[in-house]
Amino acid sequence: MPTNPFQFDSSEVIAFVLILVRMAGLFLTAPVFSSKNINVMVKAAWILLVTFLIFPVVDFDPNTLPAPGLGLGLAVIREVLVGLSIGMGSTMILSGVQMAGQIADTQMGLGLANVIDPMTNTQVSVMGQFYYMVGILVFLSVNGHHMLIKALVDSFSVVHLGQAHFTPALGTKMMGLFSQMFFVAFRVGAPIIGALFITNMALGVVARTVPQMNVFIVGMPLNLGVGLLIAATSMSFFVYVMQGIIDGMYRDIVVLIQAMR
Repeated sequence: MPTNPFQFDSSEVIAFVLILVRMAGLFLTAPVFSSKNINVMVKAAWILLVTFLIFPVVDFDPNTLPAPGLGLGLAVIREVLVGLSIGMGSTMILSGVQMAGQIADTQMGLGLANVIDPMTNTQVSVMGQFYYMVGILVFLSVNGHHMLIKALVDSFSVVHLGQAHFTPALGTKMMGLFSQMFFVAFRVGAPIIGALFITNMALGVVARTVPQMNVFIVGMPLNLGVGLLIAATSMSFFVYVMQGIIDGMYRDIVVLIQAMR
């Protein structure tokens, strides 16, 4: 830990660089921070500012820091991967919210109606984008971005600078987060997916009992109307589930960090 914030020796400069690149890795992949709508210079300024703020509270042993050269280059790569792992862990969990909307779009008949996601500049489905944007709003309202910064700061006491190890346990945990993305999609989309499933079951019964009715003509607007109605009426449930998911996200990131120790 630096003794004077205005005087730096070589070990403190190396520590500052390693903290900076770990922070940069987080900002490259974490939700909100990685948005392409944020100017690159603004993002770089934020990374530098946050690094300056947390540098005095990060404990490090100068004797364990790598010397300039190949060792320092490898340590920089490790620190970037640590930040990327923390950011990807949170991104995969929130991607499950977008997947819930995409599943709902398929059932509602909007699978081919895509819009441009301003966060990633990619095409996504209508309900997928709606769910994702509401999820980001909930994420910000419960200070999920603060949780990510706190998790990164806490990571320095678990994974010391330049000492990260990428073990099979880390790969197992990342695969677990990837599979959890589907579980999140089911939890978030349960009301609308369940309602549309029952609607399609009812249409199937009608098609068997009243063969004269053109179920395809009736089913398309009916599925769309039911889907939009359930999406509107289940927003309180969506916010409640999202709060639990974001709380669990911090615990998952902590386990992910411990796997790199």
